Amino acid sequence: MINNNFQKAIQSGNVHDFFRGKGSYFISSPDYDGHVHGAQMGGAARVYAEESRENSKEFDESFLNFLDNLEVSEEDLNHLLANLSSYCAQKSRGGFTYSFLFEDQNGPEWDSVNRYLNEVSKSPFFENVKSQISRHANFLNKKGYRFLSLIFEGL
Repeated sequence: MINNNFQKAIQSGNVHDFFRGKGSYFISSPDYDGHVHGAQMGGAARVYAEESRENSKEFDESFLNFLDNLEVSEEDLNHLLANLSSYCAQKSRGGFTYSFLFEDQNGPEWDSVNRYLNEVSKSPFFENVKSQISRHANFLNKKGYRFLSLIFEGL
């Protein structure tokens, strides 16, 4: 029996649901009406990725696939920003030991986030979400990750 939700998501082909907090991957917040992305990222995903370099590579590939399949919507933007902030917060504390996402400006994850946010910047809801993107960019800056600010500044 598998106890790790991220491993379950991989084996069942539901990684996108995992990153979006859909179905059995939803963790309710006591503070707001929504999913707690940090609990899944800092829990199941981090634990799975830290078990081995192979698992970490599988996490990275799954996260990249998630990034490449985001829909241009406020909901998916929220999932993106929450997962990015959760991942980078974990990395800044020494988590995801074998994962090196967002450390190389030439990496595919930079391209994916840049492409997605450029599409969002052309959407009718962009003005409504600029402050949300900025808040996450500021948070990531404090954790040592400037990539979101650099992308946001170029929009």
